[in-house]
Amino acid sequence: MNIEALRKPDKERTIATLRGQTTDRVPHFEVAIEEVVVEKLLGRDAGSTLAASRGSTDKTFVTPPMDPDDYLDIIEWNGMDVIGFEALWTPFKYKDDKGELHIVGDGRIKNFDDLEKIVMPDSEKDFEPRRKYFQIYNEAIKRRGSGAGTFLLTGCVFQSCYQFLVGFGDFFERTYTDRPFVEHMLDLCLDYYMKVVEIALDSGLSFLFLGDDIAYKSGLFMRQDMFLELWLPRYKKLMALVRQTDIPVMFHTCGKIDGIFEEAILELGFDAINPIEPYSMDIYDIKKKYGDKITISGNVDIAGPLAFGSPDDVRKEVREHLERLMPGGRYICSSNHSIMNDIPLENYQAMVETILEHGQY
Repeated sequence: MNIEALRKPDKERTIATLRGQTTDRVPHFEVAIEEVVVEKLLGRDAGSTLAASRGSTDKTFVTPPMDPDDYLDIIEWNGMDVIGFEALWTPFKYKDDKGELHIVGDGRIKNFDDLEKIVMPDSEKDFEPRRKYFQIYNEAIKRRGSGAGTFLLTGCVFQSCYQFLVGFGDFFERTYTDRPFVEHMLDLCLDYYMKVVEIALDSGLSFLFLGDDIAYKSGLFMRQDMFLELWLPRYKKLMALVRQTDIPVMFHTCGKIDGIFEEAILELGFDAINPIEPYSMDIYDIKKKYGDKITISGNVDIAGPLAFGSPDDVRKEVREHLERLMPGGRYICSSNHSIMNDIPLENYQAMVETILEHGQY
């Protein structure tokens, strides 16, 4: 098939791959393309495709997502099938000495007394803007006659707690010393994500992208039995909400999770797993064991040829992934993180062109 025809965004391609169905070519997907790469690609300053890619700040909660026409220009260039939004971090707030609200990002919530000083998310500031963004993006897709779909990245139930609300060391220490507090924090976060997902499901999503980093490169952040007790029941509630629809679900976590693949990843019924980091797990082994049960996405190393090699080095790595992971379908080619600012545009272009040329079924 003509390469330019294969470049056109088609949400049905990605949806079919998530469901294990046959497609014309391997889809590819990046949750974030950062602002330096975007500016080189478009020839203008348009920001990043993911506002909160660098963390939880006041700015990421008042800045709308990338202009939908800029995002659509990007995927018409790179052949991605979807444009996305994020509701990554729980927007719990505190008041400063002047009475002004700020997003909690410094781990200041250590106990129930601290929690009483926190302002919880509300409809006007935190939920209705999400609904508005979906509407704006859907209207842009329709106006341009694009075949693109939409996704939402959300669901950081654990990560919001340990990275921004409580702090890494304190959060995991309190799983032993103050478990009621930990469980309450997790439930508050879950409640926020459930409300966001309800809004997203009403908007005509192509797929939902849940993400929650739960592991080091060497294994889970905490003892496996405790992790499953704390995390799995809450994610089951989130997935039960999604499974009231037929929308596919991709799940993201960094780190080594092969030890809980069957107990958690398959148990929850995710349609895809991302990003299968090359220094944590063997993607070819995951494909061999579970490739008929779940779509795999990721693993092209951003700390390898993409950032530090030549375009030919990138083509070689991507071709190996395609050759070994395409058979049987259920494969989405992507990096093991995102297209960050230190990745040369010519290397990213080599990745895209290799997928289009050699990723055809």
